[in-house]
Amino acid sequence: MGDVLASLSGAQMEKNAYKLEAQSYEEQAAMAKIEADQKMVQRDLQLRRQLASLGASMAAQGVSIGTSGSMSALDYGEKQLAKADMRSIKLMGLGRRRQLLTSAASSKTKGRAAVIRGYGQAYSAAISNAQAYQDFS
Repeated sequence: MGDVLASLSGAQMEKNAYKLEAQSYEEQAAMAKIEADQKMVQRDLQLRRQLASLGASMAAQGVSIGTSGSMSALDYGEKQLAKADMRSIKLMGLGRRRQLLTSAASSKTKGRAAVIRGYGQAYSAAISNAQAYQDFS
């Protein structure tokens, strides 16, 4: 009878361990999203600073900001570079998040498998105990 209880108890403990592991992965995934969002905000701020600096530099040289082809080209180039950077940041963040969520799902599956395996071991132990009891009788 002790074998049966040990199998069930062990399975439950293993399931709980995998549940905690899954929760940890999910928390890391949430943090990865926040981190990617923060990097995107930082890149946007960097773009705005660069554009302001370019505008101030051009104005200091006496170039009219709205009519200068050079300024428009620089402005467009900086915006395109920032867009590419932000897409890259977002893609890397999504990839990392997906990886962590996949690990979380895997841990949950392992927890369910541990319970099934525990039930199987408990059943096997119960059958063995019943046969041993019959042989003893």
